[in-house]
Amino acid sequence: MTSIYLDSGDSEQIRSAAEDGLIRGFTTNPTLLRQVTDDPLRHCCELLGKYDRLEVFYQPTGAYGDLEAESWAAWRLDPQRMTLKLMSTPSGIALARRLADGGARVALTAAQSPTVMIVAEAIGCEAVIPYVDRAWRDQRTESHLVRSLAQVRHGATRIIAASVKNAGQFVQAYRDGADAVTAPLDVLRAVTADAAAIEAEQAFTAEYADAALPLP
Repeated sequence: MTSIYLDSGDSEQIRSAAEDGLIRGFTTNPTLLRQVTDDPLRHCCELLGKYDRLEVFYQPTGAYGDLEAESWAAWRLDPQRMTLKLMSTPSGIALARRLADGGARVALTAAQSPTVMIVAEAIGCEAVIPYVDRAWRDQRTESHLVRSLAQVRHGATRIIAASVKNAGQFVQAYRDGADAVTAPLDVLRAVTADAAAIEAEQAFTAEYADAALPLP
């Protein structure tokens, strides 16, 4: 199933995107959370309470010291809706394996090489999260990173494309095989603001603009 996520920890942005009907959930990272809170776990607990149908992707921040303890604390906030994001580094992969073995849903983020998909499937990850725009700019990374990840996938591990900066990258990620995209609110709004569709809507609206008929 194709999904769209909001890449934000801001409550008002999440509310707005949810009201637009666009998103299945939201993704966070330490940088996004640092912009809105000094207490990431409390903040995410509040967001889970406000938006009771949305999925949450939480990356441990280090704000509480031990990353593994923070990860389990985040998981316990809502095991049905929480996925833990771990870096696709040796230490992050080792932690992801322990969390997955303990029953948590985990994703490897900064998946900037197709080898990450192989590792993710081997340790039982829910998803991998590549950085699309960064891949285009970084000569060490394949430009069509999402496609490379999809080509080595053999199971059900999802590809959630992040670092998506415009509508073109949004569409290209799906063309290359992404199962989901997570993007800032301005990008999601740009995706739905098609000029031709807006012109058609305005024309249809004008047809009965002067009518005030009672409903039957």
